[in-house]
Amino acid sequence: MRASKGRVSDSAKQRIPRISPKKAEDILKHCDQTLRDSREILANLSCVGFPQLLAVLSDDILRLAVQPDPWGERVRARLLSDIAPALQGDVDGKLGVSVEDIAHCASIVMPCLLLELGRRLGHIKIEFPSDPTNSVATFKFCAGKDRPVHSIDNQQLLFISSTYGPNFVGLCYFGDQQSRLLIERAFKSPKRAAVAISPNPSRYKQ
Repeated sequence: MRASKGRVSDSAKQRIPRISPKKAEDILKHCDQTLRDSREILANLSCVGFPQLLAVLSDDILRLAVQPDPWGERVRARLLSDIAPALQGDVDGKLGVSVEDIAHCASIVMPCLLLELGRRLGHIKIEFPSDPTNSVATFKFCAGKDRPVHSIDNQQLLFISSTYGPNFVGLCYFGDQQSRLLIERAFKSPKRAAVAISPNPSRYKQ
């Protein structure tokens, strides 16, 4: 994720803790098994909703998914290989999901995984739509206790996560107060239009 043009707080510069290769290998196997056990959820994702899929992913899977290294890339690829077709209604691969569709899905799903981790850590509050890739989907986001609730669409999510990447991580992963203030300020910015975002979290502070 690209760094914000504004100040990046010291806490936002913290390194995401690395999961050891041995544990990462076990988590990747667990991720694969979780997805295989969740075929019914994936096949009916349009009905059960994206939050139901997030619920079956362990904290370790989410942590590894945002880890900016080859192990993180592997678990992200494994997740997207099933999530992208499911969100396109093509879990059996009969229609074929284009590279563009996968990239679009990844650009939205990856920030969602970080948001879900932040929610579990108690740093933020977030309510996900049934299909986060839908252009009319609305997220309910709150940057912390006693903070206002914002309704945002996925284009605003892309803008925040790409423009304020280190602070987005700082808020969700570390609960950094300076990051919280910067992210909240971003919601008031007139530049809330869509921007391109790389699905590769290697742009996180390493």
